[in-house]
Amino acid sequence: MFDKRRILKNGVLAKAEVLSVAERSKYTSNELRDYDHVVRVRATEHEPFEAKIRDKFWIVGLRPKLGDILDVRYDPKSLETVFVLDGDPRYDVKALEAKNDAQRSALPESMRDGSARPTAAFTPDIAQALAQAQAVTQAQAASAGAAMDPLERLERLARLRDAGVLTEGEFAAQKAKILSDG
Repeated sequence: MFDKRRILKNGVLAKAEVLSVAERSKYTSNELRDYDHVVRVRATEHEPFEAKIRDKFWIVGLRPKLGDILDVRYDPKSLETVFVLDGDPRYDVKALEAKNDAQRSALPESMRDGSARPTAAFTPDIAQALAQAQAVTQAQAASAGAAMDPLERLERLARLRDAGVLTEGEFAAQKAKILSDG
């Protein structure tokens, strides 16, 4: 507990990708569960390294999942690593509520409670969103049964690059490999 606080306060900030998640035990007497996460940490002052993070999360709560890219802090001497989830709307309920409130306040007054139908001015946006959703559904259906098709692998690589986990050179090398395999 004290090490976690110390690392959160004084540790080096970095990006990490969640490589694996395991629930320690499903049999507990409370609503909190221990999860073991293995992450690949990419830091500017240190070579990339893997770290194990054990943390407690609510059973139905928001928690890091396989493939997520998020902020961590680590101790440069021991490489002990902890999650930095505060302020990330994927894991922090208050941040998620603030994001939703901001989106809700951007809507016209008549649409804020959800009872009004979109006006013609919103129809192109909705049509575009539906078309994108259909394209994603078709792409998922086409790749069903395959472990990961090349398009999914390229999209994942792009997310890793955009999050700063991969350098441009690493991205280009992996992209070339995927395209040559496909």
